[in-house]
Amino acid sequence: MSKRIIYAKRSAISILSLMLVMVSQWWLAAPADARVDKAFGEPVSIGSPIENVAVFDAAFGNEDGRDVMYTTVTGKPAIFQVVDLVSREVLRKFRLEGTESSWTHVTLPDGTVYIGGNGKLYTYSPVTKELRDLGGIGESVVYGLTYDEQGRVYFGSYPNAKVGRYDPSTGEMRDYGNEMPGQSYTRATAYHNGYLYAGIGIQGSLVKVNVDTGEKEQIPLPTHGGAVETAQVYQLDTAGKYIVAGLSGGNNALLFYDTEAGDWSDTYFLDNKGIRLSFGEPGSNKVYFVQNNRLMELDLITMDAVDTGIEYTTYLRNTAWVEMTNDPELPGKSLATVMWSGAVAYMNMETKKVKSVTYPFSGNPIPIQTLEKGPDGKLYMSGYPGGKGAAYSPISSEIETFSLGQAEGMAALGDKMYFGLYPGGYIRELDVNQPIQDGVNPKEIYKIPHEDRPFAMTSGEGKLFIGTIPDYGELGGSLTVYDPSRGPEQGFTVYEDVVHNQSIVGLAVHNGKLYGSTTIAGGLGIDPTETAAKIFVWDIASGRKLQEFVPAIPGASVQPNMIGGLSIGPDGLLWAAADGTIFAMDPETMDIVKSANIYPSVSNYGRWRPVHIRWSEDGYMFTTLAGRITVVDPEDPEAAVTLSSTQLMTLGEDGHIYYSDDTLLKKIEVTKGSGAVHIPIEIPLLNGSFDQPLDSGVIPGWSSLFNITPNVSFGLSDEQTVSGPSSLKIKDTSTTETVAVASDSVPVKPGTAYSARFHVYLQEGRTLASLNYYDTNHKQVGGTSLQITAGNGKWQQLEMSTVAPENAAYVRLVFFCSQLWMTKAYYDDASITYMETVTPDQLPELIESRIDQGEIQYPLSKQLSNAIRQALFHYREGRLEQAVHQLENALKHLDRSGEGDIEEGTRIYVQSVLRAFIQSWR
Repeated sequence: MSKRIIYAKRSAISILSLMLVMVSQWWLAAPADARVDKAFGEPVSIGSPIENVAVFDAAFGNEDGRDVMYTTVTGKPAIFQVVDLVSREVLRKFRLEGTESSWTHVTLPDGTVYIGGNGKLYTYSPVTKELRDLGGIGESVVYGLTYDEQGRVYFGSYPNAKVGRYDPSTGEMRDYGNEMPGQSYTRATAYHNGYLYAGIGIQGSLVKVNVDTGEKEQIPLPTHGGAVETAQVYQLDTAGKYIVAGLSGGNNALLFYDTEAGDWSDTYFLDNKGIRLSFGEPGSNKVYFVQNNRLMELDLITMDAVDTGIEYTTYLRNTAWVEMTNDPELPGKSLATVMWSGAVAYMNMETKKVKSVTYPFSGNPIPIQTLEKGPDGKLYMSGYPGGKGAAYSPISSEIETFSLGQAEGMAALGDKMYFGLYPGGYIRELDVNQPIQDGVNPKEIYKIPHEDRPFAMTSGEGKLFIGTIPDYGELGGSLTVYDPSRGPEQGFTVYEDVVHNQSIVGLAVHNGKLYGSTTIAGGLGIDPTETAAKIFVWDIASGRKLQEFVPAIPGASVQPNMIGGLSIGPDGLLWAAADGTIFAMDPETMDIVKSANIYPSVSNYGRWRPVHIRWSEDGYMFTTLAGRITVVDPEDPEAAVTLSSTQLMTLGEDGHIYYSDDTLLKKIEVTKGSGAVHIPIEIPLLNGSFDQPLDSGVIPGWSSLFNITPNVSFGLSDEQTVSGPSSLKIKDTSTTETVAVASDSVPVKPGTAYSARFHVYLQEGRTLASLNYYDTNHKQVGGTSLQITAGNGKWQQLEMSTVAPENAAYVRLVFFCSQLWMTKAYYDDASITYMETVTPDQLPELIESRIDQGEIQYPLSKQLSNAIRQALFHYREGRLEQAVHQLENALKHLDRSGEGDIEEGTRIYVQSVLRAFIQSWR
């Protein structure tokens, strides 16, 4: 395989750049790896530690005379399931390809079921027992299904707050467009008499849409004299003449819009806890909702609400009246609703009791959301979506799961493990010396007011410190300090908006001070007001901020929007990470004393999730800088080794790396180094720069995967370029056609991880890039893709990585637009790389193999062999200076050689390897 090498020293880059211009596609790119004397094993999968039945919603119906529930269990993919409520059998299962969860289901009067997925609408027929994928309107999530008297189905969406409609009689999917400029969510819809009502978030509003003309009218939410705190509209139902709107946030009001009067009713209720309203049996004028954990019955004529006497402590979703004839604890009909765990709660009006019934849903492995080492040496994890946690023992290899919720952050203090949960900013405490018992250990000890995501957690000076992201639509996170010696009732102190309009994502404790770092981002649904992330210093004893500043980071590509990874190193310095840069500060003066831009192509990295920095016993730094496991020598921070891609990583007490790979927990064994040098090698991607002129109307190295029509096109363009005279431009003006441009096939090695880098300029719409693997018959056998929906109007460099499957023979890089989307985008400077590791002992073999293949001729072959053997002799004797001198002699021989002495590609490869070893041994 032809190879292209990427080095890690800027000096090498400047020396080689001029030469590489003259040697076809072999050229030098940005720093990636350098000297770290550690040996790293191949990643080993420990397994999926968290399997969960996570259910967001359900609908009810009657199928073949059976009362059934239709629901979707979250997973990859999500599984739509039909369950018999009485017999407790799962009757049917269907994989929702392309969807990981469903927030909305609806059953139409004819029994047809519709399911909202990740940008797609699905339908299930209780007659044919078949499920169909209906497509969507180019959004990421479908929300809030409802229908009209003609059986047409309406839905909301994210991230562009749209409304869509599917007409089963014609198969037409209509896109009504954005319902409110600047908003992201249409979380709920309700239909009434020719109009669709759309609930908007994050900044709440109600929009009335004429379903025929598409004409929109905004209906502002009432405050009722300040009694109602407006928030996003999370719930909408049609009840009689009313559109009932439930707000999520503030004081969770339930509001009533009178469609006859065209105004809001004076009636409202606070502390509503529901996703849908419940209706009485047919002919009834009663509806039900949950207020202050009590099931309330509302008379739609008098608008009076009474307590049913039933306590219900979670959210009310879609409901149905079900008679459980085989259960004496549920006489008559009970109001049934699904819960997060997939169990069904039956609220019985006679007994005033709630019975939870578990159904045999099979759980799916879910992605790991948080990973941290506990005080007992176990690795604690949380899953996404929340519900379950897990503890893994590296000693016994046992995994224990328990109820937890979605922990965004974790930290150990003494013999306790603390978890910060989303949503709501709840804090739970686990005593690791006591058995895990759901509801008992771990236990909830606090809720941080006005906060949502406790991402940053650390301990020191006998206290727990928590940095948070605020609630939806809010800016300015808080710092929460917990003193366990005072107990949960008295021990929590909250300092709000510590750094104005910024959230806290990094914390470290040293000598009576707390050091913090921020992101300019707030909660979802609000744009930042600040332009640069900051560092702040906090006096723990007095509880006051001593200083805050925007650091001037030497070598940083841009001023970062997020700074994370705060950690006090073995050298006593305060280390931090931003984009692709690590830097160290003197904790007394806060002067930056060291920095290295390890990934200079990375900018605007991250929103909330902190970068992690951990330290090995021998003083090496292990970090998730730029979403990659990076091992750094703090004495020379430009010396770094890049391993797997992940955002979650920690070191076990055994010194090995543990990290998440989606649903999997993986391990990389770390041992004493063999002197190996890790060299990123770029494979020859023809015309990745898009600068070669057209050849008979064809872009060299690239071809179309689909027919070109008047609605889709691609070609070379000088309108936007990163470097050189041209870039690739793709354009798609249709939601029923697609454009896709693929590179020529390049050979790959199965089991090797390949990374594709490219620049993209998104001018309109959205676009995608894929790295696809093919077998020897050129049939696709795997790959990965990247959805590009943000960063409009500027060049951004992106990267995606994936391992070549066992049957992979080739790889192709594809730039395209989905059939359901439209786009105008430019691509430039594309490359594909993999990592090669060379040990000192392999150096002679590396030269000899190329001599045997006739790539290096005599006398150069003898000169190189002698110099490298001498270098290896000195290296083994510990004389690194003499070893480097011999490698430099080898380079001189290469520089003096002529065209007939060595193949040009081999010359560059050997030069690259020698320079990498010189850099490592110096």
